[in-house]
Parts: sequence; C-alpha cells; structure tokens
Amino acid sequence: MLNHKPINHPDTNYQKQIEVSATTKEIFKALTEDIHLWWSNTSQSKQKMGGQFTVHFENEYWWTFKILEFRPNHEIVWKCIDGEPDFNKEWIGHILHWEIIEDVSTSKINFHQAGLTPEIMCYDICSTTWDMFITERLKTHLDSN
Repeated sequence: MLNHKPINHPDTNYQKQIEVSATTKEIFKALTEDIHLWWSNTSQSKQKMGGQFTVHFENEYWWTFKILEFRPNHEIVWKCIDGEPDFNKEWIGHILHWEIIEDVSTSKINFHQAGLTPEIMCYDICSTTWDMFITERLKTHLDSN
C-alpha cells in the first residue's frame, strides 16, 4: 500500500498529517507498543499482521482493532471490529490507516480514518479528540525522544 505519496482519500473522511523529529522506527513503536503513552491503555495486544488489541479509556469506553497491514517502520492499518458504548459502535468497520514517510531530517505521519465522516453522530467529538491525540500527544511524545 505504501507508495511514498500522501494518502489521497475523499475529503469527508478524517485525515491528519504531522511532521516529527523522530525516526520511522520510533514512530512505528509509538503506533504499536507505546499506544498507552499517547492515546490510552491497551489490552490483549498482539501487534502483528492479523493481531488484535483493545484501547480502553477511563470512562469505560473502548474499541477493539484488528491489524490488517503491518509493515514495520512504514505502514499500519487497523480495522475497528468492536466498541462500547453505542456511541463507539459507530466506528465498527472503520479503517484507520497510518503511513510513515521518512524525510531528510524529519518524518511525516499521514493518518486517515475511513468512515469518520460528518454524517455520523460522533464526528465532531471524535475528530476534535483525534486532533488533540495526534497533533499534541503523539507529536509531543515523538518529538521528546
């Protein structure tokens, strides 16, 4: 899937790109082993092609993802397969695509969530929360290494 070009998806799906000072290896680690350091706690984590993991939040909300693509230091694709409460069930079937691109002195992360569109109930809160997790918490985590 990786072709070193920006992800080009319809504008209605959520997308975000950040530039960080971390290496592609550090980014991939943050998106697999260190999710708890910038997003939330995980359980039942099997970080490999076909593996699954669950992200848990303090309010007892959670999502479970299956890993569809696992290309170390380049790309990871998750499919949401379950979630609670009903608000989180809107994500079931969504594809979350992380693409890592190495540049001369920095790296770029392209993120796209197919299915997170303005038509679904959680779009406003989910897109705003993603903005915070990606542009603040993930970026800070990666730039501080």
